[in-house]
Parts: sequence; C-alpha cells; structure tokens
Amino acid sequence: MKKTKANSNFIISGLMVTAFAVIMGLLYDYFFDLNDDVLMKDIIAGVFTGNPEGHNIQMQYPISFVLSLFYKAIRGFDWYGLFLLLCQYLGVFLIIKTISSKAKSIHASVLYGAAVLFCAFGLMAGHFVFIQYTFTVAILCAASAVLVADRKRVLPVILVFVAFLIRSEMTLLMLPFVLLVAFYLVLEDYRKKEDIFVHVRLVIAMAICIVMAVTLNKLGYSSEEWKNFVSFFDSRTQIYDFYGVPTYQENKAFYDEIGLSESEYNLLVDYNFGIDDEINHETMAKIAEYAAVVNAKEPLLKRIARAIPGYLYELRSVSFPKAYEYPMTYAPWNIVTGILYIAAFYIIMMNCKYGDSFKKRVLAAAFRVVILFAGRSALWLYILVRGRAPIRITHSLFLMEIIVLIALMIIALADTENTEEDNAPEPKPQIPFMILCAVVALVFAPSQVKAINTEYEGRVAYNRAYEELEDYFKSNGDNFFFLDVYTSVSYDGSGYSYSKKMFEDVDNSPANWTLLGGWASKSPAEKDKLKFFGLPESIEEAVMNCDNTYVVTLHDDDMDWLFDYYFDKGVVMFEMERVKDISDIFAVWKVKETHESLQRN
Repeated sequence: MKKTKANSNFIISGLMVTAFAVIMGLLYDYFFDLNDDVLMKDIIAGVFTGNPEGHNIQMQYPISFVLSLFYKAIRGFDWYGLFLLLCQYLGVFLIIKTISSKAKSIHASVLYGAAVLFCAFGLMAGHFVFIQYTFTVAILCAASAVLVADRKRVLPVILVFVAFLIRSEMTLLMLPFVLLVAFYLVLEDYRKKEDIFVHVRLVIAMAICIVMAVTLNKLGYSSEEWKNFVSFFDSRTQIYDFYGVPTYQENKAFYDEIGLSESEYNLLVDYNFGIDDEINHETMAKIAEYAAVVNAKEPLLKRIARAIPGYLYELRSVSFPKAYEYPMTYAPWNIVTGILYIAAFYIIMMNCKYGDSFKKRVLAAAFRVVILFAGRSALWLYILVRGRAPIRITHSLFLMEIIVLIALMIIALADTENTEEDNAPEPKPQIPFMILCAVVALVFAPSQVKAINTEYEGRVAYNRAYEELEDYFKSNGDNFFFLDVYTSVSYDGSGYSYSKKMFEDVDNSPANWTLLGGWASKSPAEKDKLKFFGLPESIEEAVMNCDNTYVVTLHDDDMDWLFDYYFDKGVVMFEMERVKDISDIFAVWKVKETHESLQRN
C-alpha cells in the first residue's frame, strides 16, 4: 500500500509540475533575465571565444565544462537555458512531491500539491519567465531543505552540490537555512533519544561536496593567466558591486600614486577599462583595497542603522506589485511568510511531546521560530548593509524562509502522519493555513501577471534595436566591433535592459563583437576571442591600429572619453569617423591614426 501511495504521489506531482511548465511555456517565451546570463551562455556555447569554453567565470568549472560538452556535440541548441529550466522545475517537483506525500489520501495529496503550486505561481511566476541562475540556485537549495526535513540523505547533498557548482556565493547564502532544518531534526531526535549523528553526517557530506567543488574549480583555473584574472575579477566585483569607484578629485593623491590618470578613471567609472592595458589585476586589487578603506570610514553600526528601514519595509510592504522589479514590493512573499510563522508556531505547539505543560509547548515552539527569525534577520541585514538587494536575492531569502517553516511543520507532524492506513484521518491543523496561503497568492496573481506581461512586452520591444545592431554585425562579418559597456546594457531611461530569449533563433556561431569592459574583460577567454578573429590581445592596439575594427556607442555620445584616453597615452595623430547610425540609437565609429594632429569629427 505504501508503495502504491508513493507511486500515486509521484505521478500526481509530476503531472502538476508538467502542467505548470506547459502553461508557462504557452503563455510566454523564456528570457534570460540579464545580459550577464546571456554572456555566460555565450561563453559556454562558443559564441564568445569561437569554440565552446569550459571556463564560464561565473560558475564553477566542473558544471561549466560539462555544459560546454553538450554544445560541442550539438552546437545549435540552447543547452544552458534548458539546464536552468530543468533545475527549476525539478526543484518545484521535489518540493511538491515531498509536501503532498504527507497527505493520507489521493484527494488530500492533490489539495496539498495544488496549494503549493498556486503559491508558486502567485509568488514567483516571473522567475519562471525571466530565468536567472541565482534564483535557480535558491530553488535547488529549497528542495534540498524540504528533503532534509523528510529525512532523505543522498538527494539533498546532490542538490546542494549542483547548486554550489552553479553559483557558489548564492549557495553559501542559502545554506544556513538548509543547515537550520538539520538542526531542528537534531533537536527532535535528541529528545527522542535517537541517533543524531546521522544529521551530522549529512552536513559533513555537504561540506565534502563543497570542498570537492572548490578543489576542482581551482584546478580548472590553475594556470597563471587564469589565476591573475580571478584576482582581477574578485577585485572588480568588490569595487562595482559593493564599494564603488572612489571619486577622482577627492582621491587624486591615491590615483597619482598608482599611476592612473583622470581619463583612465573615467574608463573605470563607465566600465570601459578593457581598452586600457595598464588596468591589470594588480591595479584593480589596489583600487579594491583602497575602496574598502574608504567604505570602512562609515562605522558598521551606522551602516546597520541605515539598513534597518529597508529591513522593516520588506516586513510590512503589502502593496500590489506595479512592475516586475522596481518599484519594489515584497508582497505577497511577506504575507505568506507571516501566515506560515503563525502556522508553524501553532502546529509545533500542538504536536510537540514535552509533556502536558502548556508553557513547555509554547517555549518549544517559540524557540524554533525565533531562531529562524533571528537568522533571517541577520541575512537580510547582511545583504542590505552591503547594498545589493535585487529580487533574485530577496525573493530567494523569502523562498528559503518559507521552506524552513514548512520543514518545521513536516517535522512536527511526522508522528501523526506515520501510519500505513489509507483511511486514517487527515491531520487537520495545516489545511486551513495552506488554503489561506494559496488564496493570498491567487489574490496577488492578477497583478503579478500584469507585471510579467508589461515586462515581457517591454523587453520584446526594447530588444528590437539590439537585434538590428546584431544583424549589422553579422552582415559585416569581416569586421570586428567593440561596444561601450553602457551602450550594450541600455540605450534609454525606460528601465529595460538588454536580454535575450531562450530557444528562439538560436545562433551559437562566433560573434564578431565584444565589450570594452564587463566581467569577462581581460580574461584568457577574451584573449582567445581576439585571437580567433585575428586581432592583437591589446584592445587599445586593436581599436587604433587594425583596419577592420570599430567602436560602437550611443548615437549622442560625444566620445570625449576616448579622445582624452588616447591623448593621455601620447597618441595625438588620429581621427574618429562616424561611419554608420543604426536605429537612430547606435553610432559606429572608426578610430585611426593620421598624419595630422587630433581631429574631433
């Protein structure tokens, strides 16, 4: 009977998730959420370097290498996009399957699964249209946490391992929630005088997998070139994502000390540092170190105090979303989370076996939910103090918090649900809470759909200019184009930025353009790209001295930044010719040396 019930639950959960995936696929085409995701795919697929490349930079080497093998086998398919989607839907399937397996009947199993699916749609439907590898990691970690609560031993470790390979930093941010579930099991089994070391072994297995992933990644990036780039990349991340570039005038003495002129500083501010050969890993490390010192002048307690209003806002914000991300609202995530806090407290209090003392049961329940709330508060303040809280991170924090609350209820109800009888009475306390969460999610679903539709239509319209620009590149395949970084991201103040659809018009042939900066700039992969197209490793030299290279900017860019840069480098005999306007948005420029002094055409 138990096997039949498990099979039925597997089928029901599979059908639900399949229906969800089909509906989302019919309603929308899938998008890579950010231009970063597009570049990651391009590196793996060979669009960037000319050949599928295992050094994805953002992901751990083993998973990036394996994905590149799929592109080597079949070049014209979007394997990376498919991988992210499969991971997300697999995570949802495992969550639904685990929760619905606690039901006593098929009808109740359908109810459980439907409630979870309605919540998934109302809370995070947008993340199943605009795919971002950060949120993929959160779903895998959420599935791992709920499986830990269900006392599974192998699959939770595998999911954490895969998540870490996809994005290590995000996995480490999510991991405390997974470990907290293991801690709750330790508390429960210690009370029952059962073996608690099985949970310790689970944590050790996760640690071993992470160490193994780190070791393999270090081996993959063990060459001197890659080591230098990793140092450069880490410094760059600290500067742009957290500290900011110290202003030039206020910190001129520092820039003079490291030999950086104002024109080179302007390249840093505009992300176009790739053109400057002198901005290497050592220079970037010095700037990052100095920026950290400048940033540290503000006391930590003051920064925490400044972050507290944002933290309180995410707790109390209950407005309907007006857009996909900005202006930001945290409803209905915080509403569902609040309901589940009440549900977890009530169910733990009613089911914990600490004797008949009402006080002991209240304290046991309070202890568990307070630990979770304290942990989530620490993580929220951490990201708010650091100054980076996009929805791919904040929604992930909410998702993990919700899953841990569900895990608490699974653990508390384990004794009452451990029966083999098909006609055993259905445990009632959780059902009203589940229905309430589903109702809240459905109330917010229309506004979520409206926000997704607006974002989707806006991206489709916005990307037409970039598609025309890429068509121009392809039609001039003998030439090579260097894009100003801001131009490549956004061309107006609409709030939209460049992204690309998955699975549509997939063309993984080598692209004859690259950015003048960005996170892949100065990497060995970029050098391979330039070599593939017969260009020198130095972008500074390629722009000035190669007949077939061009610079692309917005059509109203005055180009002073490039003139000033070359002038400071001692190149005064050159001119810049505007050779093409595209969509009245982009301008294509030819920079070349002349026998006359600087001309600004």
